[in-house]
Amino acid sequence: MNVILGTYSGYGSVRTDKGGIHYFAKSLRKYNKDCKVIVLCEKHKVFKELEEICIKYNMQLYTDFSFTYELMLNRYEVYHKILSTWSKESINRILFCDLDDVVFQGDPFSIKLDEQLYCAAEKNMLTDQNSGSSGLNRHWIQQASYVANYDSSNFENQPVVCAGTILGTYSGIMDYLNFYTNAMSNRSNSRDVPDQGLYNIYIYNYTKPEFRKILPYRKSQILTLDSVTFEELNIKDGWIVNDKGAVYNIVHQINRCNPDFMKGMAEFQ
Repeated sequence: MNVILGTYSGYGSVRTDKGGIHYFAKSLRKYNKDCKVIVLCEKHKVFKELEEICIKYNMQLYTDFSFTYELMLNRYEVYHKILSTWSKESINRILFCDLDDVVFQGDPFSIKLDEQLYCAAEKNMLTDQNSGSSGLNRHWIQQASYVANYDSSNFENQPVVCAGTILGTYSGIMDYLNFYTNAMSNRSNSRDVPDQGLYNIYIYNYTKPEFRKILPYRKSQILTLDSVTFEELNIKDGWIVNDKGAVYNIVHQINRCNPDFMKGMAEFQ
């Protein structure tokens, strides 16, 4: 079994300014009709249109959970509780995925993965002093540092890895979730711990190269569009492809780069 877990809580529509779960679901089911999809939503924030789209695209709307701080940070601990009830043998791969700004051009579980985690590398480099986005990610890392130590030299010449799409084996995902829940047990209620900052600390300080796959964004099969202009993309016959000529199976942050084109891929590709 392959599983996608994501959170869609606090939205009033299946279409949003960023895109919406409509585009996520419609494009996913073109390429994978069978994977299990679990959509976290606070019970009092469920709306009819969301219930209908979950039925239409065979997605499980999951409301049986509680959380102690902001859901977008606490969601990993909910994922951890869900996955801990399943056996390693019953799961092939897992994808943590944003649901409001992602479309698919292929089956996400057909991405080649011999390691434990497949990281979505951004165009942004962590130590680039001239990039505002890189600076923001360094700030998030610094904010998260009080719950997890790191060696800053490990970030030299490394791309930002995006927490919005994380693909892995059961063992790889559970290793990250164990790290995350342990780190977050040290958090203070008065201080934020950005999940992307903590994820970059984990990848570059708590895993070995053979544990993770980090391909440059132009060679990856996951495209994160932060800082990428539409003119930079390789488009062949309406498909966005990487420098190897392979389709990006997952396209993330579609609102940041010609969103009408990106939503059109989900609707008409």
